Amino acid sequence: MNIFENLFNKKQKETETKTEKLDKEINNLKIINELRENIELIEKRNLFIETHKTKLIIEAKSKLNNNDKKGALLILNKKKKIEEEINKNQGSQLLLENQLYNLESANLNKHIINSLSKSNKAIHTLNKDLNIDKIEELMDDIQEEQDNYNTIQSIMGQPLQHIYEDDELNKELEELEEVEELEELEELKELEEVEEVEQIENSEELKELEELEQIDKKEKNKKTKSKLLIPL
Repeated sequence: MNIFENLFNKKQKETETKTEKLDKEINNLKIINELRENIELIEKRNLFIETHKTKLIIEAKSKLNNNDKKGALLILNKKKKIEEEINKNQGSQLLLENQLYNLESANLNKHIINSLSKSNKAIHTLNKDLNIDKIEELMDDIQEEQDNYNTIQSIMGQPLQHIYEDDELNKELEELEEVEELEELEELKELEEVEEVEQIENSEELKELEELEQIDKKEKNKKTKSKLLIPL
């Protein structure tokens, strides 16, 4: 038997297995539906019999009211047979309901087990790709790349550090700071001189203003005296 025949036979067996599983699923569903239908039939039969039983009771009471005890007993005998049938149907219904419950539970358990089996296989397959050795190797590679990056950053930063710590530049920086301090001092002096000039100017203006006020007062006093000297 060659390779192609083996592959064909394997494929055929897989197809047959899938077909058998599908047939079993369909057969289980048919049985479940059949059980439900029989339960419904029994319920309908019992409902019909209960209605007939109620009619027999009414008829038996009517016979008693007419003093027909024999007729009433015959009717009660029919009612008893009907009650026996109801009890029998209820027992059959209980058995069918138990079978339906068991079959549905078994079918559900089967689906649950199949799902668990498939998920377990999937987890097993994933764990093969995520074994400890591969994870440790990956973490080592990540750490190595991080170390390389840090080394490159350190090397690139060295020339800049050298520039920042150059003595000549630091000296020049100090000179600039001294120049700025001198300029600030000169600005402060200029401001003080301006303030002094303004103060002097303000004092002179105040003096002139006071003199003008004195002159104005003298003139007013003269006018007042001249008015008083005018004869009535």
